[in-house]
Amino acid sequence: MTEPYWTPEHLEEVVSARARILGPAVWAAAAPDRGPVISFSGGLPDIPSLPGELLVRATKWVVENDEKEALEYNGTFGPRPLREAIAERSSAIEGIPVSVDQVMVVSGSAHGIGVMCETLLDPGDVVLVESPNFPGSMRTIRSFGAVQIPVAMDELGMRVDLLEEEMKKLADQGKRAKFLYCIPTHQNPAGCTLPMDRRERIVELAREYNTFVLEDDAYGELWFEKTPPPSLFALSGGDHAVKISSFSKILATGLRLGWTMGPVSLTARMAALRYDMGSSSFLGRVVARAMRSGELDDHIRELRRIYLRKLERVEDGIRRYCADYCTYTRPDGGFFLWLMLRPGMNSRDVQMAANARNVIIGQGPQFFADGVSTNHLRLAFSYVAMEDIEEGMHRLGEAMAEVAAKGAGK
Repeated sequence: MTEPYWTPEHLEEVVSARARILGPAVWAAAAPDRGPVISFSGGLPDIPSLPGELLVRATKWVVENDEKEALEYNGTFGPRPLREAIAERSSAIEGIPVSVDQVMVVSGSAHGIGVMCETLLDPGDVVLVESPNFPGSMRTIRSFGAVQIPVAMDELGMRVDLLEEEMKKLADQGKRAKFLYCIPTHQNPAGCTLPMDRRERIVELAREYNTFVLEDDAYGELWFEKTPPPSLFALSGGDHAVKISSFSKILATGLRLGWTMGPVSLTARMAALRYDMGSSSFLGRVVARAMRSGELDDHIRELRRIYLRKLERVEDGIRRYCADYCTYTRPDGGFFLWLMLRPGMNSRDVQMAANARNVIIGQGPQFFADGVSTNHLRLAFSYVAMEDIEEGMHRLGEAMAEVAAKGAGK
């Protein structure tokens, strides 16, 4: 009897270096939790707000007016009607001209980050990353063999003084960072929004040290009461920053559509690496119709109201049940609260005590490029049902009280 070909040992021999870096564990973005739990764990959109009727109307229009083109290949840059709609809308939002040739449609922002890394990174290249950060993006960067240097954050976001220190250290060694990866607006997991003076300084440093910023903007439009400062892409004039955005948080995750905006020459090189004939021509035209009709902007305005109400209900729960055990900085938008536990309490212990009460929260070194975590918990308030928030916070408060009591007894 012949030996099986695909043994674990032989598989390790034949897979690529990149596959060996990542190992056998399958990465999965946040998915809805099953069973009788109250989940504050995943950065997922509010379920009742998913815009099924909006998408039905847009789909009907595409089938009636653009069926032939919508059902054909559309090229590696993505469907042109969507690129044109994104460029036009982005020009108004960014306050600088954005051309269609600066836009590439991708299958969600994670795909865009992957294409960017594939275009730019070689093993051993250095990437600066704010820390804490989104683990999926850090995993992608690591998979290309890059060395990630963490830049710590405070309650306002990335500390630009530490960023400058790291850039200077690299320059003194005759090196430079290939790029800086950050989420300046409604950061994941910390929820903070980088102020204007720090944004301007980051762009100055990128120019001074001959690098650029990869700006992840998945949550940028989901502000609550005040518009965020201009993007790093806009502040750089579209030259020293590439901005990656997604329809996942402002329409639906299941569409798997996002886009990149950057210099024309870099966008062309990114498109040249693609072999998938572009993202869905049909869905791209559906979303373009939603944008052109004004319904997307109406939907985003409603999402801002929904997520602000959820945040306010979570904050009320913190005041009632958790105030003795944690502090936080109120986010200006997005999906997340970053709770700092009081001294003597361990975030892992609180997570486990909450899990025992069927409440799921985020914690751990996966948010940190160096694997050394702070004593925080990430609370995603976007997905949990409005009517479950108070009970979830009550149970979380009980978990915190249990951990605090055990710590006091030691």
